[in-house]
Amino acid sequence: MSEANEVSDIRVIVADDSSTVCKFVEKALLETGRKMEISTVRDGQQPVELLSKQTFDLAFLDINMPQLNGVEVMAAIHVTGGKTFAISMSNNLDASAEGKLKSFGAYDFLQKPFSNKQIHQIINTYDVIHTPHSVLIVDDSATVRRIVEKVLKKSIFNLDVVQAEDGPSAIEKVKAKPYRVIFSDFNMPGMTGIELAQKLAAYTHTSEVILMSTELNETLDKAAERVGAKAFLRKPFFPQGVDTILHHIFGLRHSHFSKHVRIFATT
Repeated sequence: MSEANEVSDIRVIVADDSSTVCKFVEKALLETGRKMEISTVRDGQQPVELLSKQTFDLAFLDINMPQLNGVEVMAAIHVTGGKTFAISMSNNLDASAEGKLKSFGAYDFLQKPFSNKQIHQIINTYDVIHTPHSVLIVDDSATVRRIVEKVLKKSIFNLDVVQAEDGPSAIEKVKAKPYRVIFSDFNMPGMTGIELAQKLAAYTHTSEVILMSTELNETLDKAAERVGAKAFLRKPFFPQGVDTILHHIFGLRHSHFSKHVRIFATT
């Protein structure tokens, strides 16, 4: 879960041509107990103008609005390189809009009518994603470690990445500092990923191990599950796959736009 003791205030914009929806979302946000600066607007042009002048951490954007629709607002956020955590809202979502929203970086979609509990879940997800999480990459190839680190840095999660060149080095690092997630190569000389996962159990009960390999078969699956590995990533993998696994590890509801990857049934 969260590794930081303090969380910052959240600056939120809610854009919907329905004042009822705006008030409902604002009320649900305030119920979380978080300190927030909430701006509500009634069309798509206003959020674009506001976003050009200031940054917003979180946005709730109705897809069907006058002036500019929610997809167009997301396009504007994408073009400007904004990091706003954006949630789209509507009665329904067609395939064209879904594809565009995903490509523009929208995090999730809420189908109306939605509950205040769903809003609370989004705030919890936002907090977990933006909290720093320590991550260890273990691979005997320096090139692979660099590639994996680049992939992890593109994750939507805030990951503080450290590298280790083999199993013994990883164990020494874990002894010195806890790591929330450990990405370990399956095939390493001296100590395999399976052996490392077994040994790590003696030093940490808070780390989750994700094994990486170019291979994927039932034998590897069973071996990985037997030592408590949380998931298996087949190389090469991409940020979307990492994000899906991290949602599972942190106990978060998966986004409507998330990619589905193989997750073990271990708990």
